[in-house]
Amino acid sequence: MNLQQLEYFKSIAQTENFTAAAALSSVSQPALSKAISNLESELNVPLFERKGRTIKLTSFGSAFLKHADTALREIDNGIQELQDMINPNKGSISIASTYCIGTYFMPFLISGFLNYCPETKFQFNHESTPEILTGLINGKIDLGFYDNIENIPNHSEIESIAVRKEEYVLIVPKNHRLSNEKEVSLGDLKNESFIVFGEENKANLLSYSKFIDYTPKISVEPNEFSMLGGLIAAGAGITIASNTPLINTNVFSIIRIKEDIGYKTIYMGWVKNSYVSPITKKFRDYTLNTRLKSSKSAL
Repeated sequence: MNLQQLEYFKSIAQTENFTAAAALSSVSQPALSKAISNLESELNVPLFERKGRTIKLTSFGSAFLKHADTALREIDNGIQELQDMINPNKGSISIASTYCIGTYFMPFLISGFLNYCPETKFQFNHESTPEILTGLINGKIDLGFYDNIENIPNHSEIESIAVRKEEYVLIVPKNHRLSNEKEVSLGDLKNESFIVFGEENKANLLSYSKFIDYTPKISVEPNEFSMLGGLIAAGAGITIASNTPLINTNVFSIIRIKEDIGYKTIYMGWVKNSYVSPITKKFRDYTLNTRLKSSKSAL
């Protein structure tokens, strides 16, 4: 058994097609078929079964794929570690965040770090919190940023550290009746229509009913965070959101809420006791140090 056989095996499992796997692996189909046949002979079990033109993993193949993935990932980590040892100030960091956090928090964080380590390359994706947690566990990303940690207790291998807290405020257009107020009570918003982004924010808004004697009216639920500002400016409704630097105070009024409705907390997560490249560790430490510097105002 050799590393090349494992790579061929994984390619076939991913594509479910020998021709596609051969093209992906830059090898001829006969050579690929022979390598897999030799691997099956060595293991003494069939790894694939043919269903028409489709190739499917057998139960033996599915069981073996988990270990092949681990072996290949460990080899990649070993190669990366050696490269990191050559130049600890240069490398690639793979991170993911929820869409909202990635819109206003991550750009400033990444930009600040690039001033410190300009040769760093970032691979950055927007994903849901469950996808981020899965990506961390599978080793596809180094660090994740999210604000919902309800599922974290189910993943004891993940370390989550709060890196920012943001106060929830009311945001209204400049021509709104409350635009000149510095502070309002939730009870003053009984007849207002709200715009909320995503199911999570909707749930938070409805939970505020414990402070009031009514259920908030939701007029619009945009599926993209970028639409929120345009809808508010157009007078489609108001919103309760975290107070971020990107809120345009020339267009909107930011009003504090009298009731204590908590804070939005942003967490940074990684897999405990896993290998962390020097450049990833520097970025992680930079993020934690940035949190500490702003702790008086943000945490």
